[in-house]
Amino acid sequence: MALRSLALQALCEPDVEQKLALTLALQAPPATVSIASEAAPPAPAHLPGRPARPELIDPAQVPQRSVHTPEGRAALVHAICHIEFNAIKMV
Repeated sequence: MALRSLALQALCEPDVEQKLALTLALQAPPATVSIASEAAPPAPAHLPGRPARPELIDPAQVPQRSVHTPEGRAALVHAICHIEFNAIKMV
C-alpha cells in the first residue's frame, strides 16, 4: 500500500485506537509500503479526524475567567491542552 494513502487514512481516523493501529502500520517493513508517485489524494473535509467526544464548541461561547483564580488557571491549562491536542492531530 502507498505510504501517502496510509498516512492520510491515519490522519483522518477519528477513533483513537484505530488511529494508533494505522500509525503503527506506517512502520511496516519497507518492502510492504511504497512511496506513492501519483498525485496526492484530495484532502477530506474533516481533516484531521476528531473523536465524537468531547463536543467541540466555538471558543467565543466559552466564558472568560481570570487567571488569578483557581478556576481561571484550570481554564487556561484546559485551553493549552486543546492547543496541544490540535497540534498533535495536525502532525
